[in-house]
Amino acid sequence: MEQGVPFCKQCGAPQIRVLEVEPETPAAARDTESSTDVLAPPSLPTLPSAFPRVQSGTVQWSRALPGAALGGVFSLLAMVIPFALLGPAYLLGGGLAVMLYRRATGGLVPTPGSGARIGAASGGFGFLYVGVLIVACAVYRTEETRNFLLGGAAQLASWGYPPEAIAQTKQMVMTPDGLAAAVCSILFTMLLIMVAGSSIGGAFYAAWSRRRPRL
Repeated sequence: MEQGVPFCKQCGAPQIRVLEVEPETPAAARDTESSTDVLAPPSLPTLPSAFPRVQSGTVQWSRALPGAALGGVFSLLAMVIPFALLGPAYLLGGGLAVMLYRRATGGLVPTPGSGARIGAASGGFGFLYVGVLIVACAVYRTEETRNFLLGGAAQLASWGYPPEAIAQTKQMVMTPDGLAAAVCSILFTMLLIMVAGSSIGGAFYAAWSRRRPRL
């Protein structure tokens, strides 16, 4: 077949060019067949766990605060025990707060540092309850509060306080400013005792829980 000649010179038939199609290679056919027939399995959705995985040194305050509030209430109720007001009541309240936190987190054992923070929060709640009561009594029951403080100052003599200091305390309480200063001093002392005692109780319970063998 000659190029550029529309008819054959021998028979006069028109010349038609036919394009040849190369057959697909077996490897390409297998790749196409595997890509169309084999489908990847669908991925399953990940369900959220009931309790997120956290380190034991991290405090989940959304779960710790309710137990800390109950621990503060328990500290106030335990004050009826003789001499518990001096510290044991707050130790028990801090330990209870950490125990309730373990239950809320599905058995997560906090570190002693985390237990101390949870216990301190328990002591803060306990101080908040009793502090509101004391301030309300000082504002709305001023005379009763003053007489209570005067009676307490009179008992200091049996503890070995000098009479001059007791007389100055009584004189200070008789004035409005002195009464307010005495109430603030009592509140500050109670804050230190309750927070420190509850913090120690929480740390002690956390350390005991970590050493306790798991069944």
